[in-house]
Amino acid sequence: MTAAGGRRGCTVRFARSVAVLALWLALAGCREAPAPPSPAAAPAQTASPAPDAAVTPAAAFQGKTQMTELDALLALYVTEAGLQWRAYDGLAGVHWNDPAPVENDAVADPALRYARSGRVLLAGFGEVALPDGNAGADAGVRIGNEGEAGLTLNGDADRVNEIAIVKFYPSDDYAQVLSAQFPAAAVAPVADQCTVDAYGGENVQHNAFYRIDLGGERAVFVEAFVDEDGGAAGPGSTTFVFTRDKPAARIASMRCRER
Repeated sequence: MTAAGGRRGCTVRFARSVAVLALWLALAGCREAPAPPSPAAAPAQTASPAPDAAVTPAAAFQGKTQMTELDALLALYVTEAGLQWRAYDGLAGVHWNDPAPVENDAVADPALRYARSGRVLLAGFGEVALPDGNAGADAGVRIGNEGEAGLTLNGDADRVNEIAIVKFYPSDDYAQVLSAQFPAAAVAPVADQCTVDAYGGENVQHNAFYRIDLGGERAVFVEAFVDEDGGAAGPGSTTFVFTRDKPAARIASMRCRER
């Protein structure tokens, strides 16, 4: 791996570690507010939807009753409007922690230096014990839906470049999980059986890559991997990272078997 490739790998790993922490913090707040906020309730720092909000980019995908929350999110992401941070403000089912993207100087890659975090519910899961968000001796569990997931939009100052979704518990049946989120889409394997991780060490996260065809020549790529040892953060996790382009360099660097 080149030095540049190594830096990219470290940046991606750092950004996703932050995403896991954001998940823990975001979902911990659910114990204090069991009922999700109304999709119409916008953060104080964002503009309220106009009376004709039905024609805004986010609202255009809310009337499709067969779509899951993640399906609607990705349907926006693959459009020209989905490049814009503000396009996601009023998307139903997404509950934002950040009213706007936040810059993180610790991320070396300028294409991923800005992030906006929130939460979304993945389809196809039931009730499980989840961390309650307390630390140390006060740590405990609460009962919640395993599909409660942390959501992070990553990009630069002007555009959204990738979407990361992290849920508690390792679920390495990736194709089944993805098919539940995109019931009308074709989920096709791209690469798996990766032998090394981003640092060149043994791959223990079961990384796999898929292409999701959303119809109308619209498609996204997703990398999925698990963390089976959650440590103090909880019962492990599963991460899905969505990009518009095939992550060919990452697939090659981890020596994955292409399908």
